[in-house]
Amino acid sequence: MPYASHGHVDLYYETWGDSPQHIIFAHGAGGNAASWWQQIPHFIDRYSLLAFDHRGFARSFCDPDDFDRSHFSGDLRAIMDAAGIDSAILICQSMGGWTGLATLLETPERVDALVMSHTPGGISNDEIARLREEAATERTPLDSPFAHWAVAPDFHLKDRAASHLYQQISAFNARLDLSRLGRSLSEALDPERLAAIDTPTLFITADHDQIFPAAAIEIAAGMVPGSKFRNLGDAGHSSYFESADAFNAAVDEFLAGL
Repeated sequence: MPYASHGHVDLYYETWGDSPQHIIFAHGAGGNAASWWQQIPHFIDRYSLLAFDHRGFARSFCDPDDFDRSHFSGDLRAIMDAAGIDSAILICQSMGGWTGLATLLETPERVDALVMSHTPGGISNDEIARLREEAATERTPLDSPFAHWAVAPDFHLKDRAASHLYQQISAFNARLDLSRLGRSLSEALDPERLAAIDTPTLFITADHDQIFPAAAIEIAAGMVPGSKFRNLGDAGHSSYFESADAFNAAVDEFLAGL
């Protein structure tokens, strides 16, 4: 499988398809390129697809001193260059939203459209910060080895096998220390930088997100000019995984309107 180099780090990625229109998937802190197993078959007949492991995750090994979110957007551009992709639609989950939004703000010509799934991507204000803190304090202890805060509280009761798969995919990142990442994700983006965005953008959330509550994502969407907002209802933080059909349909509808 191919790797792209950025600085001292080799970044793992996979590609599928031969369409002139590209989609790139940027995973969250609980995932890696394998997370998109329900999206790749859905979009493959219409788009060229690329999924990658962020630095430090799964197969993109890096020294702890090189693990810093500030490199993520540069990493993505290095991957695009290695894969011969001038521009793409970015579909970003949670942590991946910081990668996607930074790439858009730094090099808008390389982003055809942006899907922000359960992520503010660094967008914040007092109310978003309050809602995030409230969600963190309201999380109850996990009552099952199949439960996870990155999915709905009852997802392990609805689909134990998928809950187990989610945790197995996440376990590929076992060497990763996320404490530094958590601190960097709390840094707020200057809201004035959002005013220049004219790239089609969709924010997706769901009612049972225990990490970035739906109300916070709706506020973030309102701070991006012209963006669209979708709440998929009965799912948690990972609707792309929990409710893949609804997630894929929402993305299809958004892309059809471009």
